[in-house]
Amino acid sequence: MFLGWTSPITPRLLDHDFSFKITANEACWTVCVFTLGMACGCFLSIFLLDIVGRKVLILLTIFPSSVSWMLMLWSPSISNLYVSRFIGGTASGIIFTSGSIYVTEISPPHIRSALCSCFLLMNYCGSFLGYVLTSIGTIEKYSYVGMFLVMLQFIVFAWMPESPFYLLRRKRFGAGMDSLMYMRNSADVAEELDSIMKSVESDSQYNGTISSIFHLASEKGGKRVILIGANLMTLQVFSGTIILITYSRTIFEKIDNVQLPGTYISIVLPIVFLMSYLLCISLVDRLGRKPLIIVSTVGVASCSFLLGIYFFLEQKNLDTSGFQPFAFGVALLYVISVSLGLASVPFVVMNEIFPMYAKAACVGLGFCVNFIWSFIILRIWSTVVFANSIHIGFWLFSGFNVFSIFFLVFYLPETKGQFLQISDSSVGRIKK
Repeated sequence: MFLGWTSPITPRLLDHDFSFKITANEACWTVCVFTLGMACGCFLSIFLLDIVGRKVLILLTIFPSSVSWMLMLWSPSISNLYVSRFIGGTASGIIFTSGSIYVTEISPPHIRSALCSCFLLMNYCGSFLGYVLTSIGTIEKYSYVGMFLVMLQFIVFAWMPESPFYLLRRKRFGAGMDSLMYMRNSADVAEELDSIMKSVESDSQYNGTISSIFHLASEKGGKRVILIGANLMTLQVFSGTIILITYSRTIFEKIDNVQLPGTYISIVLPIVFLMSYLLCISLVDRLGRKPLIIVSTVGVASCSFLLGIYFFLEQKNLDTSGFQPFAFGVALLYVISVSLGLASVPFVVMNEIFPMYAKAACVGLGFCVNFIWSFIILRIWSTVVFANSIHIGFWLFSGFNVFSIFFLVFYLPETKGQFLQISDSSVGRIKK
């Protein structure tokens, strides 16, 4: 819900629909400061995940989340809005990192990607709810719903067990076995428990955050895995996902053929996004991670290039009325292409390619890189939009995705169906 706040609410703030006024530059910073908060949350998770545990860290986010909603509810102003967005971003970054690792560790290999995608689906469902509430309601109503959902998350998740991987690493063997039996709904977990124990024992000497990263880099294939993770996180940002979430209403309103009011655009687009995302979930464990990412990247490269041409012609004041239906269709296809792979699958792969001993550090740093890039892209995008040069942004996305196709084809490994402990031992087998 924090993430879905911006696209529908920013135009209303600029139109002075609420109790305080806001400039275009201030509106941009309300978007950007959230991504800085998420980067901060991911960075904090690196050090806290292996200290307090996945479950406890997720539960602790009730405090910053509640503070964020209270600031927006009881004292609406531009300064409090900045603080609220940063705190909310920090809580979201912690949940994003710890939640994705938690889901990865509790999932059986044959449905792990689908469950990780469902975790991300809930993130986008929260964004969709944010679109709906801010399109038809007020900031105050939105904040009340946000606080209610924070409390609901705490109550429901408090009953869930801790990750068996974490418990066994902390030498809590009885609790680890109970957790695994609960997750599998079976008492016959001896084989899987033994595999996890072997992985934990072999990795126990690299528990430190810094030492785990340096050890991974020193392993055969370790630097390659780190490079793959960094490239995937960068590609995910340059797919334009963050732009679609935060500026979709602005983009579609610039296509003059769209007769729908901005409120309906803000609701229809997330529906298209979610439907395509559900298709991705159904395919990711059948087709694999690599094919979906490649198809998604090709689609994004093509659609963003065509949209760049349309907006370039429009900037030159040429008659584009005959191309408006085509541009609208390409924009929808762009949304579908992003949601079919690049919106989520890179995060799934990030949780699968790193060995257990370095997972918290590498995933946290990878997500931190993602949100720092998101901040940079949002600042660039706001500049080109206000300068009426939106085509530059789309061509930037297209060029990066074309370059990334070669990286994906020749360097990205397939991780479908692997046990996490098998992935640990396979780092050194990643070849050039």
